[in-house]
Formats: sequence, C-alpha cells, structure tokens
Amino acid sequence: MRPFLLRPLRLTFFLLLLAGCGRLDLSYGPLLRNVTVAPEIISPNADGDTDATAIHYSLRRSADVSIYFENAAGERFYFRQERRRSPGDYDVLWGGVVDEPQVVETVGGRVEILSRVLADGVYRWVIEAVEENGSRQTVGGQITLQNGDTQVPELHNFAVVPQIFRPNQDGLRDDWVSISYYLTKDVDAVQVFLIAPDNPDFKYHIAEGPNVVKPEKKGYHEYRYEGGVDLNAEPPPDGTYQIVGEARDRAGNRVRVVSELTIEEGGKPRADVAQGEIDWSAEMNRVVSVPLGEKLCFSAVVVNEGTVPIRTTGPWPGQEYRFSENYNTLAGQGHTEWFQQAGVWRFGINFDTTGVDFPYRFAIGSQDELEKRVIDGVEQWYLLPGKAGRVSGCIVMDERPPVGTNFWWGGLIHEFVGVANNYIDRISVDVGMP
Repeated sequence: MRPFLLRPLRLTFFLLLLAGCGRLDLSYGPLLRNVTVAPEIISPNADGDTDATAIHYSLRRSADVSIYFENAAGERFYFRQERRRSPGDYDVLWGGVVDEPQVVETVGGRVEILSRVLADGVYRWVIEAVEENGSRQTVGGQITLQNGDTQVPELHNFAVVPQIFRPNQDGLRDDWVSISYYLTKDVDAVQVFLIAPDNPDFKYHIAEGPNVVKPEKKGYHEYRYEGGVDLNAEPPPDGTYQIVGEARDRAGNRVRVVSELTIEEGGKPRADVAQGEIDWSAEMNRVVSVPLGEKLCFSAVVVNEGTVPIRTTGPWPGQEYRFSENYNTLAGQGHTEWFQQAGVWRFGINFDTTGVDFPYRFAIGSQDELEKRVIDGVEQWYLLPGKAGRVSGCIVMDERPPVGTNFWWGGLIHEFVGVANNYIDRISVDVGMP
C-alpha cells in the first residue's frame, strides 16, 4: 500500500521540478479569463450614483488589448485600443467616456471634442486580446447607459485680440493680448496656453484675470497675456503660436478650441548712456557757471543694448528750451507727438526743484541715426539694436532757478514704464549775473 500512496506525491514533485526548469507552461489555457463588467446599468452624469462600471479581466500571456462598445447601429467606440499588456490581472473604471477626437462646427465656432460621454442606450461591450502570433480572443456582454451628461462644454466665441503682438514695451500693439470666451456650463477644469511652433509639447500657460465668475463656472471669461515683459522677463521667441483653450466637465466631456497669435519683435528693451557720461559745456570740477540769459548745453550718446528696436520721439537733438519751458509746452505749440507717449524712450535733463519730472526731454538720436517706420499710418522712429544715437541740446537761462536749486543731472526715460537710468553725471549749475 505504501508505494501506491507515494505515487501522487512523486508525480507532483516531478511536475513542480519541470515547472521550475521552465519545461512546463503553466500559462496554457484561454488568453482571457475572469472577465467581468459590473454594474450593467450606469448613469454617467457625475452625480455620485452609479456613474461608472468596473471592468476586470486577467491575461495569461502578453497581448494587445482593446476595450470597445457597439451601439444598435453597429458603430464602434473605443475605450482602449490595442494597448500592450503583460500577463496579470487588470481593473479599470469606465464612466461612459470615449476618447475619439472629432471636429464639429457650432454656433460659437469650430470645436474639437477630445472625449465625450456616449448617448443613452444599450451597448455591447467587448474585450479583445490579440497575441503576437495573431491568436485572438474576445469576450462580450451588454451594458446600458441612462441619464448621462452628454452636453459638452463650449468655449463660445473664443477670441484673441490682437492677433499680432509685439511684447517689447514700445507702446504699440504690446500692452496685452485679450483672450476671451463664454463658458456654456460649469466644468471641472479649464486652461488656456500657448503652443510653440517648433516644440508642440511645450506649453506657455496663461493665468486667468480677475473676473466676475470663477474660472470653472459658466459665464464670460477673459485672460490677459503680456508676454512676461512687464515682469522683467523675456517673452517667447518670435513666431506664430497656437492659443489653445481646453475645458473638461466632471462627467468627462472634454473640448478644445484653437486660435493663433503672432509674436514679432518681442524682447525686453535695454538702453544706456555711453560710459554714464554727459558732456556739459564749460563744466569744471562738477560745476557749470552760466550767466543769466545764456545757455546750459550738453551732449551725450545713447546706446541700444537690447535685442529689440527702441521707439523715440522729439524734440530732436539740438533743441533749445527756455528755462520756463518743458516738453509739454513745446508739444502744445504744434508738436502733439512730443507729449508723453507710452513706450517712448527719451533723454531728459532734470534739476532738484523742478515741478515737472525731467522737464527737458530729447529724442535719443537724430533722424539720420534712427529707422523710420510707418505703423497704423503714423511715422515712428526707432533706434535699432546695437546702434547709438547722439543727443544734444541747450536750456536758455532766461530766469534764475528757484532758491535751493543745487543739482542738475541727466536721465534715460522709458515713458509710462520707468526711468531706466537716473542721476547721470550730476553737476551744480551757478546762474550768475549777465
């Protein structure tokens, strides 16, 4: 009796030994097993009640796995398509959403639907596995969708204004870009970003401005894109970018809208007064003596040290001011372009008791040293990168400065932005008897 009882033990040991040596294929059998999809009725509307079904399956061997659903008309909708899977157990939740991008025309414009909840109805679900040798196995069943949220969110009237942007702080087409839309329903997430023309995987995300409604809520939304220059950063390189808006609701409907933005001559403007020096006429030991009725004259050189052109305007080098005048009074005499302009660079002369900051202002070069451009029908003058402009002028001391005036100096002014260089080459000016 003992030898007979030992035979099963010896056989089991022999089989285990073969398996350990790799001679016994324990994965033999059906490729797919333990396939379940439950529950069989779902309502994919993000209300927290039966929004999804649990899909479970096991693979005995490596295979490409697809999971799809077919409606009564035989249309097929893929949830997973030919995904490579290793042997093992798999679980995934499906909330009625399929990722099959399609472009549709709506009242608000062209919209790309990235994912959507399938329409209510009865569907046949199929899990299909295909091995490398072509062997195929499918398992199927039935699932019902009801009360689903199939309304895709829309970024209605997605607008980018202007579509040509010059983020270089010259005051022309460079304030900011307005990106706006009307969100047609509450969503779970929304984002707006730039896609670089030479690197589609790199995104420049844009933050939404302060709006009446919260970012994910239905209503009007606006973003302001400034290119980063106002934060003292370099803007993205010149080129034509895609401006993309994406929204996804809680049920899984996800859409994308696209517009374009061209960035040209973008960059942080930078300029300086050469050597930080002003050539004051008749200056000796930091003092200039000027008889009453005579002129305080100077000259300096401004260099564009940045990568973008710098816009300027008159008065032109060589301009004379009376002490009682300033750039506003000259502008009021028929040169309206000499009033302050956002983005314009000018060289200025200042003194410590003036009531007007840098009252005597000059273009940062002569017209022969600058490039003329016509923008929106108006002549504009630019000092190009790497170029220098000579500034000169005089102030006629037709009256004495106020008591307490001690110092005079120069400055490089970027109007409505800041004084790029201040207190350049300070001197004392003594206005004496004529």
